[in-house]
Amino acid sequence: AAHLDSWDHGQGAVDDGAGVAIISAAARLIRDLPQRPRRTIRILLAGAEENGLHGAIAYAAAHLEDNHIVASESDFGAGRIWRFRTNFSEAALPYARAYQQALAPLLIAPGDNNAGPGPDLIPLRMRTNVPVVELSQDGADYFDLHHTPDDTLDKIDPAALRQNVAAWVTFAYLAAEMDWVYRSPE
Repeated sequence: AAHLDSWDHGQGAVDDGAGVAIISAAARLIRDLPQRPRRTIRILLAGAEENGLHGAIAYAAAHLEDNHIVASESDFGAGRIWRFRTNFSEAALPYARAYQQALAPLLIAPGDNNAGPGPDLIPLRMRTNVPVVELSQDGADYFDLHHTPDDTLDKIDPAALRQNVAAWVTFAYLAAEMDWVYRSPE
């Protein structure tokens, strides 16, 4: 997930144009592979996050019965991803370690199992308890730019953006290709 709206003072490059670009580029790269993954990858480009999560609420209501396997959101700029966190059942923690190993060449450290949903996933998580992962970005300058006139495209580091896309491709492809289950049987 990512959201399409931004604050009115800037261009919204950091919040959340970068997130939209990252997940869209990752999806396009996966789509163009010679072998597509077995499961569907769904992208949520939510609207009206900034004034009440209206797009996320509408998505959750419309897709309540869908089988969401795992979810994640890119909504913290475009700083390098430095950590991969999960929120899986105890039985699924070996899968978290498999993701962490796959992401290690991108210099992404293992994280804990206490990931929370991003804002655009809160309504879905609350209603379905879908497992979530967090690709933690370096947000050292995020709040210097967030909701300010300085939230412009020139603040995005192309190398960090490429690393984000590579991490999202790795995560999304594995999530869609493997038959892993991340939640406890109900």
